[in-house]
Amino acid sequence: MDLAAHDQLFERLWSGEAAMEEWSAAVAGGFARSIGDDVIAIHTGYLFGNATAIRTAAGLVLIDTGSRETASQTLAILRDWDDAPVHTVIYTHGHIDHTWGARLLDAEADARGVARPHIIAHRNVLRRFARYDATAELNSLVMGRQFNQPGYTFPGAHRRPDQIYDDALGLAIGGRRLELTHGRGETDDATFVWLPDRRLLISGDFVIWVFPNAGNPRKVQRYAPDWAAALRRMQALEPAVLVPGHGPVIMGAPRVGQVLDDGAAVLESLCEQTLALMNAGRSLNDILHAVAAPREFLAKPYLLAKYDDPEFVVRHIWHLYAGWFDGNPAHLKPAPAGALAGEIAALAGGTARLARRAELLAETGQTRLAAHLIELAAAASPEDTAVQATRAAIYARCMAAETSLIGRAIFATYQREAAARASPSPAGVDGGASGPISRLR
Repeated sequence: MDLAAHDQLFERLWSGEAAMEEWSAAVAGGFARSIGDDVIAIHTGYLFGNATAIRTAAGLVLIDTGSRETASQTLAILRDWDDAPVHTVIYTHGHIDHTWGARLLDAEADARGVARPHIIAHRNVLRRFARYDATAELNSLVMGRQFNQPGYTFPGAHRRPDQIYDDALGLAIGGRRLELTHGRGETDDATFVWLPDRRLLISGDFVIWVFPNAGNPRKVQRYAPDWAAALRRMQALEPAVLVPGHGPVIMGAPRVGQVLDDGAAVLESLCEQTLALMNAGRSLNDILHAVAAPREFLAKPYLLAKYDDPEFVVRHIWHLYAGWFDGNPAHLKPAPAGALAGEIAALAGGTARLARRAELLAETGQTRLAAHLIELAAAASPEDTAVQATRAAIYARCMAAETSLIGRAIFATYQREAAARASPSPAGVDGGASGPISRLR
């Protein structure tokens, strides 16, 4: 794909005529987006973090390095553009799709007999890598579920930074000025990079071409209010070009300003709504069903709720300000799930009736209620294969109703688990008339 074709595709993305999947397929294998003669953004697909390369008199500066899956492509694109040694690497944060390629850069430097890149990051990247080492098996489980890759192995041997900073850091490298600023958003270790002479902003994952990933259910605390504040700081710089953490480069001050303004505004709205209800003493469940992101933002092509869900963000806002207790006293010291489920099943007239009611709710689109009831049925009779088959059918419906990738992946995990426990498993997990509930009526 040449630059003209890329820019035509971008215009279709901006107008909403094209989906991000089309752009991702077009840049798969590696694509360099030129930003003047001395800067390129390197793309290898939407799911993999972008990298930005800058020529200086001292060597190359590389902001982020690519994922385990695509770092070799990132390096190949870089070397097609310039063969100079990589002098400095800046991590915008510690997620592996932005940091893993540093290992290849070290290996390349060793092979060429030159100094390894000097890596700079926020202090909390060190804490993140320590946590990754302590929870490697958990991370493998979580990532495998999030991306529907059972058996996924989370990488180790994370390349630590050589230099850390706290709030802000100015760099002068080979005649170029770079300004690093820390903020909290998707992570607590995030950095955005500003090149004042070019009015170029490299945002990291503060901008990702979907709704802000500030509420992932299986990840540590995220920071919606700080994310909005960081976007406002970026907006005040009046950048002319924005390289996001994922997705295509945005050119032109009006469009860049619009993206930053809209991203901040939607997060501010969720925070204001949530905090108002928290201050009024409402429970988390009440708040989840009362707060909504304004529809005009969710219609923007760069704020589609395709990965994270605004409802999940509300949960993280609650946890940031109020901890884990959700305001329901029964959840403070809960009974064992199986004991509660057994009582509910007895009141319902048996597990089969409870499961049947769950199916009827799912058939009428009430998948949230259906999930509650089928989990009670499964907890009350964990070895009942008919209940498990029904459970698989209900989670298939939950997947179909879910818009976010993260939500669908979590439902898919439990759909597969239930289907594996059902017998016979091939037939009847689609919830049709000849499906599992026919055996429970």
